[in-house]
Amino acid sequence: MKQKILLVALLLGLLVACDDVLDKTPYTSVPTETLFEDIEGANIALVGVYNSLSNADYYGRLMYAFEGSKGPDFYVEDTGNRFQEENGYRESSTLDAYANNAWDQIYSVVMLCNNILHYIELIDADADEIAAVKGQALALRGLAYFDLMRLFAYPPTFSIPGGENYDDKYKWGVPLMISKEDNDEAVDTPPARSDAQTCYQQIVTDLQGATVNLDGFSNGTYFISGRTANALLARVYLYMGEWDNAIAVGEQALGGNSMLYYDDFTTKYYIPLNSENLWELGYSSTDNLGSNSLNSLVRNPTIDEPGNPDDGEIAEDVGYAGYGGNVYLRAVLNEVDGDVRQYLICNSELGDDTGIRKYIGEGAHAVHNIYMVRLPEIYLTLAEAYAEQGTDFGKAEEYMNNVYEARTNMAYTAPATTDLLIADILKERRKELVLEGHTFWDHFRRAIPFDREPEGNVSSDVAYIDYTQPQVVYPIPMNEMEANPNIRDQQNPGYAPYVAGE
Repeated sequence: MKQKILLVALLLGLLVACDDVLDKTPYTSVPTETLFEDIEGANIALVGVYNSLSNADYYGRLMYAFEGSKGPDFYVEDTGNRFQEENGYRESSTLDAYANNAWDQIYSVVMLCNNILHYIELIDADADEIAAVKGQALALRGLAYFDLMRLFAYPPTFSIPGGENYDDKYKWGVPLMISKEDNDEAVDTPPARSDAQTCYQQIVTDLQGATVNLDGFSNGTYFISGRTANALLARVYLYMGEWDNAIAVGEQALGGNSMLYYDDFTTKYYIPLNSENLWELGYSSTDNLGSNSLNSLVRNPTIDEPGNPDDGEIAEDVGYAGYGGNVYLRAVLNEVDGDVRQYLICNSELGDDTGIRKYIGEGAHAVHNIYMVRLPEIYLTLAEAYAEQGTDFGKAEEYMNNVYEARTNMAYTAPATTDLLIADILKERRKELVLEGHTFWDHFRRAIPFDREPEGNVSSDVAYIDYTQPQVVYPIPMNEMEANPNIRDQQNPGYAPYVAGE
């Protein structure tokens, strides 16, 4: 039987934000031996991986749309809208919504990285150039596995022995392939799921290797730098509750970026390559996702002119605008008078419903970049880690204030207890990182239940999420079960087991 996990189509056109980054030569149109003859070919392969990340079935839309649909801040309109099954917590073993798309697309990243890591060792080139390619491939593979774990497995508190909410039924991670040989062998012998602990160890190993190889490396905001790799590793340590490690690598990610001034936020927060962004995925007027973009999903194009009486009103009736920002999100953003993030709230074509203009750009679908790592996330990661570590509340308050003051024009004063401080930090993450793939998983990794407004696809029976619902993670896709007999008895808890012929 055809083994689907390794036969995902790898037809990657090299879409990049700037035409002069690399020539647009399709990765798979060049024979492998020719492609990896020199460092230039290796870099072409690497851009192919970045392009795979920018696909609508990965960071172009899916990761952030999944998080938004599952979390406390958005509802998806009643029918005919994308991610409505995810929003309604209706996925099943046979109705997996976008699970199959995510599985295929993210594993294509893994496989491409494995190939690059194999062939880069055979190239005769400058050591620093080789290290730069190797480091980025390791970081991209580590991120891919981290995202597979977020979508298809439970966070460490549930899945790793010793976690506060550990249960053996949550122990599964995802299938691991970490070499070209693994890619090749999987055609005949596809891998079973590894346990979550092994998967997180591999993610950390990849990202640690990336930080070593990319130490001091930077090639612009469209590529992973050494600081970006440290920021990604800090993100993983946050999920694992390894506070000391999160602090150590998080502080290595600082330097070279700055928060936007309070008065500049409304006109600059969405500008590509602004001072807060360490890494973003680029799209252009000719290479973009059109109606598949995040902007198209969450709002109609609006008049975006601060001071204009019509600012925030619908400008064009295009796009899906299927996501409504619910009453809870509006309340959070409006909690502090003068918080500039209130500017994100805009009217939708449906009147009382609220669009969110996190992504603004040009053209009918408002072509925009995707934020991958920003300075505010690093500050808030460090604030949370210091608060949990418990040895330096001053540092936690300082890092929290770096974000809070930039957005409210007021200084932040930490409350008296650790629990209240952490609650403030998580709320600040919710405001600052909305639609950047964090809020739902911030709750999930800490096992914090939440309420949702029962609107659209959010029915009353899924308006309260406490992680007993199976749909907090995707099912392993049925197509994968059909193709891989070694995974058939490893479906996620609460989903029906595999039955041949169904």
